[in-house]
Amino acid sequence: MDLSLSAVLGAVFGSLAAACAFVISYNEYKNNWNFRGSAAAMALRSAVVTFAFFFVAALALGVAFRLVA
Repeated sequence: MDLSLSAVLGAVFGSLAAACAFVISYNEYKNNWNFRGSAAAMALRSAVVTFAFFFVAALALGVAFRLVA
């Protein structure tokens, strides 16, 4: 598998996962948690971590497939 294809797949699926993580986290922070701070900022942090995880995982799988093939 080409590394650029892995990066594109990681970006696409990472973006989808980040959007879902933001919506879920924002809803939970807004409705169920008592805290100081912005619910949107905390949900955005969750979305960034989710995107980074999916993107790095896709790149790692691309490298692993390249080593095996």
